[in-house]
Amino acid sequence: MSESSVVRAAGVAIFNDSAQLLLGRHQHDRRWATFGGRVEAGESAPNAAIREVREELGLELAGQIQELGVFGDSPIYTVNYPDWGPTTYEVTMFATILRGHVELVLDTEEIAEARWIDASDVARIELARDMQEIVPAACAWHSIHRRHAS
Repeated sequence: MSESSVVRAAGVAIFNDSAQLLLGRHQHDRRWATFGGRVEAGESAPNAAIREVREELGLELAGQIQELGVFGDSPIYTVNYPDWGPTTYEVTMFATILRGHVELVLDTEEIAEARWIDASDVARIELARDMQEIVPAACAWHSIHRRHAS
């Protein structure tokens, strides 16, 4: 059995002022997830999260994200790829609340669909495996921070 390699990733849970979480379906996985991706060599997790959201959604979040936590200490973060073997993702998650109208420009080569989902409804949708821990943590963060967002 091969040893798992560890890949650093970063993402952002994006809420709007209507208590909705922005989730998407990627072209390669039709389950719902937040937005983000791999941290490149020499890149910080916050910069990777901001870059990924800019690439995938056309949103600029510089200076608007708060760290939610680091996730990865669970088997749900390990994927066994046929060509590469087991890969474990260590995901640094951030969160933000956006005010007013949010204009999205999807990277349709990567993102199949994006939708605002009521925070109270996220338990009813099919989440990607790693999101089963991340999304509830993000919703808990939102319930605390929505009162303090300007």
